[in-house]
Amino acid sequence: MPQQLAILAPSGRDATVIRSILKGATVATCVEPDIGSLIEALDEPRAGGLILAEEALGEDGLIILQRWLDGQPPWSDLPIVLLTRGRAGPDANIAIAGRLGNVTILERPLHPVTLVSAARAALRARARQHEAEQYVAELELSEQRVRESEAKYRDLFNTMDEGFCIIEFLDGPAGPLSDYVHIEANDAYARHSGITDVVGQRLREMVPDEADSWAERYRAVLETGEPIRFEQELVATGRHLELAAFRLEPPERRQVAVLFQDITARRQAEIALQQLNVTLEQRISDALAERKLLAELVEGTDAVVQVVDPSFRILAINRAALDEYERIHGIRPKVGDSKLDLIKDKPEAYEQMRRIWQRALNGEAFTEVAEVDGQRSSRFFEMKFSPLYGPGGELIGAYQFANDVTDRLRGQQQLAEATARMHEMAKLETLGQLTGGVAHDFNNLLTPIVGALDMLRRQHESDERSSRLISGAMQAAERAATLVQRLLSFARRQHLEARTVDVKLLVEGMHDLMQRTIGPHIAVRVETAANLPAARVDPGQLELALLNLAVNARDAMPGGGQLRLTLDQAEVRPLDNDSLDPGIYIRLSVSDTGVGMDEATLHRAIEPFFTTKGQGEGTGLGLSMVHGLAAQSGGALRISSKVGKGTIAELWLPAATGEVDATEGTDERLPDQPRRASILIVDDEGLVRAATAEMLREMGHSVKEAATGSAALEMLSSGEEFDLLISDYLMPGMRGSQLVEDARTIRPGLPALLLTGYANLAKGEGSGLPRLSKPFREADLARAVAELLIESSRPRGKPRLRSV
Repeated sequence: MPQQLAILAPSGRDATVIRSILKGATVATCVEPDIGSLIEALDEPRAGGLILAEEALGEDGLIILQRWLDGQPPWSDLPIVLLTRGRAGPDANIAIAGRLGNVTILERPLHPVTLVSAARAALRARARQHEAEQYVAELELSEQRVRESEAKYRDLFNTMDEGFCIIEFLDGPAGPLSDYVHIEANDAYARHSGITDVVGQRLREMVPDEADSWAERYRAVLETGEPIRFEQELVATGRHLELAAFRLEPPERRQVAVLFQDITARRQAEIALQQLNVTLEQRISDALAERKLLAELVEGTDAVVQVVDPSFRILAINRAALDEYERIHGIRPKVGDSKLDLIKDKPEAYEQMRRIWQRALNGEAFTEVAEVDGQRSSRFFEMKFSPLYGPGGELIGAYQFANDVTDRLRGQQQLAEATARMHEMAKLETLGQLTGGVAHDFNNLLTPIVGALDMLRRQHESDERSSRLISGAMQAAERAATLVQRLLSFARRQHLEARTVDVKLLVEGMHDLMQRTIGPHIAVRVETAANLPAARVDPGQLELALLNLAVNARDAMPGGGQLRLTLDQAEVRPLDNDSLDPGIYIRLSVSDTGVGMDEATLHRAIEPFFTTKGQGEGTGLGLSMVHGLAAQSGGALRISSKVGKGTIAELWLPAATGEVDATEGTDERLPDQPRRASILIVDDEGLVRAATAEMLREMGHSVKEAATGSAALEMLSSGEEFDLLISDYLMPGMRGSQLVEDARTIRPGLPALLLTGYANLAKGEGSGLPRLSKPFREADLARAVAELLIESSRPRGKPRLRSV
């Protein structure tokens, strides 16, 4: 193989400088003046790789070199070092590299270390290619030897002294697999059995009187796969035969191979000897049977069993060991072979085998669990090695028992993964509970802020500067409220106004909004299937979730791309082994052509506050909110991604039946109050209580305040009249729902409104009570109060109250 690099750099002193640098690093080179001389250097060959200046090629030279490379043999992939000046741009250099194949691009001016490293790497790569060429040649020679071996064994089959045949089982008159036909037999078959022309003959036609006995023996071999060795008289010819039988794989062939010889003379001698010494014969027979049984057990076991002498020659090896040796090394050894000589062309395997067996040959008994690579797969084995001692106590070898423990180890790994997932779920649940509490406190803080700003905005509408400042503060408060909603969605404690929604209409209606949100550099495509059912979901939360997914996709495509929204129907069946309940689902897929995520990032994508964005660019709650919405709606969020291939987020929502609910718009106008009312406001948070009372007074109502439920009950018991009770839900000592229940024992039918930091009411608690979520504006409170006052003025009947 050429151990030098050809240099083609005709401009300036590049070739001289490069050759000088490489000569100092003991890398041989030859400088070629033009492309023709370069091709001659490759044909001779006197070059094992190329160093090319980009300006030395040109289109004609590039075509000539590309043609030469296309004519290389399959094993060859000539390494090329391409020197650029960066003027053509990375795309042009990549295009040249794509045409030439195995190219390393170096930008000039060159650093000597980089040049030497690239040159040595090219020569090493070329050397490995030549090694591969030699390996292919040796493999072809091995195949030729196999063919010659097959021919040799065919001659052996025809000339061997023992009788040999292959039988194939058939369904006969006595039932399934009750007959067989001889499909192959050697010349010695007739000599030992006394039956000629056996090929094509059926058992029950040849020896009908003793067919059942022969069929039963060989059928057991076929069905169990365990080989047998036995002696039996062939009554039809009066021959005593010694036979061995084993199944030919796979079992579907229904074939058994039989090897036998005529032992009539020996059997007759044995009978005569038995008559002389029955006792001795019985002892010998028992001993032979025991050895035979042990041999069959070792041969038929799935465990790998091997015995070697101190020179690593195989003394015994069972079938399982032969199969495993063939799987790993591609050859089947035999007794007498040297284990080390069989793999001397594999240095790493050679040294590993020598080391581990030498420990046992030195007298050490030990157990190891190791992964064993095969030609197509790898398996894990538990290997027990022990020294083997002779009758006098001398060490005569070593033996191995090995069992395949792959399935056991995989089961242990799956258990560990399941335990890790359980711990992760417990951690998220704990974090969710903490998040719910934090969100409740934030809503209490935001309620007086939002209420006060709302009232100030109305009072200063004529003052442009004040109105602008108040609007800015209001926007910041609303953003904080949105952040709290995301926290609650993650914690699965956000009260969802679930409705029967036409998701197709909602998604198609958001096309323009999403396009404006993510910008014109990203194309938005919406594809929806026809005749989709509705879904039961909070439409506002779904819109927010969709916008979150769109913004994440935008941030993943800073250079532009395509955002694709696909809406279709999917079914989860009972046997699908899916985490979702069986049924029909609406599947909303949001896919992008962005940078994608690696496995580590994807694993943490829905964790709260986890973000890959810069400081101030994201809260890390977007995907957590989408996950919370999906879980609360009875669905799931599934994300798949590959680095450089983009991301697909699938939102699965259970399909709903019935008519689609009408949507309600947002109205910020203060509704007129039906009358001036006396209202009792109860809240343990002084700021929230004061802000709510101030909004009610501005509406014209008379307001009394209480900090606890017990104080409120004392005021009601004192005889003071109230038209409406407004209470916080979560208070120390007494929940708002309990306060309403106790208050109505004093004042039956008293209208009541619950204020909630988050709607995590216990199942059945406060059933039928209208609720208003914090933070709320003055208009929200005014609508709730007006509706309750109107309801209380109607004749007694079922009230028509709703949550706000």
